[in-house]
Amino acid sequence: MIRKPRAAALRAAAVLALAGLVGGAVATSAGASPISFAGSFGTDRYMTSAFADGDPTATAYLVSGESFPDGLAAGAVAGQTAGNVYLTQRNVIPASVRERLVYATKIVVVGGENAVGPDVVTWLQQNTRASLSRVSGPDRYDTAAALSASSFATPAAGSAGVANVLVATGSDWPDALSGSAAAAQAKSPLLLVPGTSIPASVVAELQRLKPAAITVVGGSGRVSDGVLQQLKSFTPGPVTRVAGGDRYDTAVKLSASFFPTAEHVIVSSGDTFADALAAGARAGRAEGPLLLVGRTCVTEGTNLEIERLQRNVPEDDAVLESFGGPDRIDAEALKRTNCQPAGTAAKTYLDSLPYVEGSARTRGDHATIGGHFFPRSTAFDTDPRNSDYASWTLGGKYGRFTATVGVADGNASGLASTIQVFGDEKLLATAPVTAGQPANLSVDVRGVTRLKLVTTTPNAAKAPVDPAANLLYFGDGAVS
Repeated sequence: MIRKPRAAALRAAAVLALAGLVGGAVATSAGASPISFAGSFGTDRYMTSAFADGDPTATAYLVSGESFPDGLAAGAVAGQTAGNVYLTQRNVIPASVRERLVYATKIVVVGGENAVGPDVVTWLQQNTRASLSRVSGPDRYDTAAALSASSFATPAAGSAGVANVLVATGSDWPDALSGSAAAAQAKSPLLLVPGTSIPASVVAELQRLKPAAITVVGGSGRVSDGVLQQLKSFTPGPVTRVAGGDRYDTAVKLSASFFPTAEHVIVSSGDTFADALAAGARAGRAEGPLLLVGRTCVTEGTNLEIERLQRNVPEDDAVLESFGGPDRIDAEALKRTNCQPAGTAAKTYLDSLPYVEGSARTRGDHATIGGHFFPRSTAFDTDPRNSDYASWTLGGKYGRFTATVGVADGNASGLASTIQVFGDEKLLATAPVTAGQPANLSVDVRGVTRLKLVTTTPNAAKAPVDPAANLLYFGDGAVS
């Protein structure tokens, strides 16, 4: 088993790794138990792929950074062979990638000369001591099949074949990117199809692999029901479709299907392929999934999947890592801010406002309340003796305060509290809160200069055995 780096060690390694890559940058998260992502990126997609290796390994897969198809299948193979995927331009290898390739003892160029040109191979021959090979076919489907053929042995006569084969569309990249980490976890190849047919090269490879099962990644709009039916002739086992309502949900469902738990969770942009090509291989090496996020937010389904994956992982071993710069994954997404429905007013979260005063011990935190995940929560450590309060300056600039106030799921202490919202010392709202019965607050704060939140919790324990037993959460508390 690959031992995952602790969060602090990972961030230290990030700084050291980028010391030799001029222009690289790292945005780190705080705390032993990562609520936010440790963000990793370079000045461009090539440097990001160089950084995604963590440490150079013996085997390197070199793919085009200008198009996605060849890198999809390469990520699946690299992830299970402890290899790295690096991106290159067609005619020249960027300096940041060259600095990493010199450590490899085996380099596999994936794709034909239209993708990775002969000048690149010449440089590798002259400047590395690695064994070199090129795996390619007339098109993306043939290349993926050829990479599978070169990476997975032909089953002996009468013996079982590979346990699984993942099949995804080669016409687009999101499903196959998440599928690359899942394929690495399953020790399986990832094959590509046009969506409505199975190319002859893929048919031949499926016949050679003799899979015990086949997993189709993506909905029928990506890989048709007709293709799924045809795939049944290549396996004695099940042909299962894993698909969600969109690319983010499909990645979540793949994670849930292939990963019972994960110490190391990696996310990349769901808007562009470049950063995720190398991140898929990194996720595979770390035995974790590759999930997708938007530029400014994370879907609640993705957040809940991260919580499920790391529920039983010791805090010091849990790592959340993102790949992509602020133009791909910004500071709000790094904080795992939930995506809001279209048309929702922009929110300013309490954790972004200047804290004024209060008797309550509060902290920025995250919690799952009533089955919903709230990453931008303010936690109150309640006290049985008196009411606890905290206040923030609004300056009359906002119109509404919203929060889901409650006891975190899994807290069996029986904690119950009364919540009060004051604006300039005028009571605006009050609500009871108990485990399983949160309060959804939406309070008019137009003209309010000072917002005060008060909790009164008579049954809080004076000295709880569990430090979280007395915590109440203002889930995603924000003004807009």
